[in-house]
Amino acid sequence: MNAIKYASAGAGLIFAVGMVNADRVMAQNVDMTAYAGSVGGLYMEVMSIWISNWEDTIDGASISAVSGGGITNPFHVSRGNPNESIGITDTITTADAMEGSGDIGERAPDGLKNLRALVRFNALSHSAFMARGSSLPDGVSTVGELLNEQPALRWAFFQRGNPGEVTGRRFMEAYGVSFEDLRDWGGSVSFNPQAEHSSLMIDGHIDVSMVKTRAPAAFMLDMDASVGDLVWLDIDEDALDNVIDSYGGYMKVDHPAEFYDSLEESFVTASVDHVLFVHENMDEELAYQLTKTVLETASNMRNSLNSMSEFYPDEICHDTGRFELHPGAERACTELGHL
Repeated sequence: MNAIKYASAGAGLIFAVGMVNADRVMAQNVDMTAYAGSVGGLYMEVMSIWISNWEDTIDGASISAVSGGGITNPFHVSRGNPNESIGITDTITTADAMEGSGDIGERAPDGLKNLRALVRFNALSHSAFMARGSSLPDGVSTVGELLNEQPALRWAFFQRGNPGEVTGRRFMEAYGVSFEDLRDWGGSVSFNPQAEHSSLMIDGHIDVSMVKTRAPAAFMLDMDASVGDLVWLDIDEDALDNVIDSYGGYMKVDHPAEFYDSLEESFVTASVDHVLFVHENMDEELAYQLTKTVLETASNMRNSLNSMSEFYPDEICHDTGRFELHPGAERACTELGHL
């Protein structure tokens, strides 16, 4: 198999390729940073498994996972050394990065067009609004009906800059409401990581939780089991279509109902997929080896995480949002028969 030897050289890293063992890649000084997400979230869980697989496959590779976010990760990879970083983001952010729109466009009006995909997750994250039933006005069953009441409620969204928070903000705008309006009505707005949503709802510190997450998700299962009057609010079709039509990367799908006792039937929502990506100038051989390992260990990923149960190579080499496949990833997908 090819051995990849890295050494410092002026503008960055260079490598020499030789033949060694047929099952492993021999590498020297391959130090990478993997930009994932919050602890306990999908990105960190998936990245941790991949890092273990990469380090088992590539001798000498040292890859460190750091907490990141779907919006911040593209900036880190775009502006970092091409051979020293890898990240995860979602399909809506791939559109914003290539178009210079959304929150990415505010910081990079020309976009971040130097990013390329290795694979996608084939694991959708779904938007949902949940409320404590005792806090809802009588007769309210949709987000629009709730907002029309202008209630003084305690709202929780994901942390600022997280694609879930961006999606929540976009839904509020589609309804003609801002976070400031929620406060002006006498309520409050907080921005919290996933795990805090369940504890805040369970302990009675919030009334409404807006999330964008996989199904099932551990923190959602906790909330579902512990909040006896949990209500899932339908998203009004006009607002849903507004968000999907106005921004790239969303898919209109049914939210799965089989995982949560409090959700009696599915509802239509805006969902997104997720993408493993690198800099376009990452060396092709390195991108090839990273992707090849991901594809060859796909069954391990499916068996490790319920949320990745659909992580099949024939699917994940396709439809990678607005990021085109890196040439090294394309080569791996093609050689293994998935393109």
